[in-house]
Amino acid sequence: MALLNSDVKRRPPKSPGTVEPASAAQRATSYDVAIAAGVAQSTVSRCFQPDSPISPDTRAHVLAIAGQLGYRPNALARSLILGRSNVVGVIVTRYTLRYNPELLFALAEALAVQGTKLLLMAVDSDDAVHSTLRDALEFPLDGLISCATMTDEDIAGFRRHGVPVAFLNRRVTSEGVDCVATDNVHATRQIADMLYRAGHRQFVCIGGPHGAPVSEERVTGFAGRLRELGVTDVVTVASDFSYDGGRAAFLEQASGSAQKIDAVFCANDQLALGALDACRFDLKLKVPDDISIVGFDDVAEASRPAYRLTTVHQQIEELATQAVRLLGERLTEPRMRPRTILVPGVLVRRASAHI
Repeated sequence: MALLNSDVKRRPPKSPGTVEPASAAQRATSYDVAIAAGVAQSTVSRCFQPDSPISPDTRAHVLAIAGQLGYRPNALARSLILGRSNVVGVIVTRYTLRYNPELLFALAEALAVQGTKLLLMAVDSDDAVHSTLRDALEFPLDGLISCATMTDEDIAGFRRHGVPVAFLNRRVTSEGVDCVATDNVHATRQIADMLYRAGHRQFVCIGGPHGAPVSEERVTGFAGRLRELGVTDVVTVASDFSYDGGRAAFLEQASGSAQKIDAVFCANDQLALGALDACRFDLKLKVPDDISIVGFDDVAEASRPAYRLTTVHQQIEELATQAVRLLGERLTEPRMRPRTILVPGVLVRRASAHI
């Protein structure tokens, strides 16, 4: 608590108008500014609140003195007084951080529009979330946006502390929790339909790690639709969401397959780019003449001339905006019913697939 109270610690009095810049070892406090400016300490606090009823001359005078002293308000202490920190925690797995960083930037921009800052928490995988969330409760968060799976116990812990939770690209059924996600199942069923109608019959589906929720939705949607169409021998393999993982997984399947693979669906674009290069450089196949490859996410590399990958575009900005909106509404009305918003994926036809 010493840090939280440092802004009101009393020092030996100085005469009004005395301005001495704080040393590197000791930060200036609002008390220092008040003495130097010849005003009350509460006046200093109000001068840093844009909507407070302070005369322009007084505000200008106090801010000038604060600048000379190098004083900045203690945001943590102010959050205790106001009951709001204007900080939202965002938890992501390393897969999101490494392979889809656009999502994080979109969240930061959507929060910034509301004057809210982002506190990033990165975990290795969904299985490693619990300990990080326990530590997160030590911060005065206004809310949490989770791009990782949380247990009911974790969710309940945040609710007990009055911190609303919204999930992004995770579909969770829990009291008082809202979710925003790409409609992965609908998008991958569409891909299966299009590949099947184009005449493809020998499929490989490369997913992410076992238990990864987004990968499971995409693989299940794709393979399930093909089974409905009568394709009963869809090969599905797990990888690690990486370019190298996709390349290795496809080469392993191609070497062990008795029949010629003519279509590959990958649960993200990095896997698809790896599979595409395995076809072109390791197996000397022509894409899409010999084989069609489709990814998911529409990362920046997908549109580059070297790949021109057919994929599903995630509407990142819409996902982020909706997640921030739902979190704000939940903060205002904690008892409203849980809501789930599914944002359509948009198929982007390029040169890697006949569909």
